[in-house]
Amino acid sequence: MSLGKIVNYKSKSLWLFASYLFLLICNSFLSFSIIPYKDIWKYDKIIHFSEYFILGILYLNALYNQDFKIKMLYPVFFISLIPIIDESIQLFVPNRIASIYDALFDYLGCYMGMGLYYLMYRYKNG
Repeated sequence: MSLGKIVNYKSKSLWLFASYLFLLICNSFLSFSIIPYKDIWKYDKIIHFSEYFILGILYLNALYNQDFKIKMLYPVFFISLIPIIDESIQLFVPNRIASIYDALFDYLGCYMGMGLYYLMYRYKNG
């Protein structure tokens, strides 16, 4: 089975997910902040959780019309790589700090977002 048969590339929800993911990764390359660092550290884990919570929802929404097994197989592989890539980029960017705790909150947010979407999907489809 080819990837073209699995994913509808004309789907607006797929492009919304891809655009959000692109912005999320681009944010990892930024080495400056509009908010002073001392102020943003208070909210760092909330920001990571929120970004990836939205990503998890958008990801399952992009695969909404696909077979449910496909929805649950790909997240384990694909979504699990994104926080690792995100934090790895920050190792090489000045004024950025990669943290295992940030990655943990990324995973927590992503999988909770996917869990919420799944619960809504099950409720809607009985």
